[in-house]
Amino acid sequence: MKYSRLLTAFCLSTLASLAQADWVVRNPLPMVIGSNPNAGYGNPINDFSNGSKLYAGVSAGYSKQGDICNDPFFTGTCSNGDLNWKVMAGARFSPMFGAEISYNELGESSMSGSQNGNPAAMRNEVSSINLAGMGYMPITPQLEGFGKAGVAFWKRDSERTTPDTTTTIPNSKFITETSNDHGQSPLVGVGAQFRMSPNVHLRAEWEHTFNVGSDSNYETDVDSYSVGLTYSTL
Repeated sequence: MKYSRLLTAFCLSTLASLAQADWVVRNPLPMVIGSNPNAGYGNPINDFSNGSKLYAGVSAGYSKQGDICNDPFFTGTCSNGDLNWKVMAGARFSPMFGAEISYNELGESSMSGSQNGNPAAMRNEVSSINLAGMGYMPITPQLEGFGKAGVAFWKRDSERTTPDTTTTIPNSKFITETSNDHGQSPLVGVGAQFRMSPNVHLRAEWEHTFNVGSDSNYETDVDSYSVGLTYSTL
């Protein structure tokens, strides 16, 4: 996770530099009295006269695996949230519709305590590749909202430690079990993005993935909140 966070920070700083450079090129004297604040922006945000618009981006934020800590037979400490990051690419086919693919690192959750009176610990890490259709709604010339719906191809790596019940001395030996679950689940999301320049958008969004780990004993929905930047050369 350490290197993933460093990579995310680097990508965000790179996109921020591109946004700043794009602004300077298109607005060399933004502070001159009487200058046009929209100079260099060209056509409005939803001008698709040149065909499909391709973009790529990166974002980071916080994810929560909501049902992990709801085990009624568990007592102890439980953490169901962690930092997340994702990289994305997409296409706008029209002012109102598009499609997007993303790779998402959704973080870890962990539990440590006892279950049914026996010591127990559990940890899992979730990642996914998401495919979604996008719908856009303009709010102002520089701000628009969007919604998405699609499918998440998720992977969950889990590790669980419990007492070895085959021994004659209770809790004298422990067994660690690992599992790698894969599956597909529906996802939905909403968000908004602000047009910083013709090529750069600042984006904030919420995504909800249903039933991650549906083939295991710890099925959970995942909520992801993130802020990031997208960049297009078109």
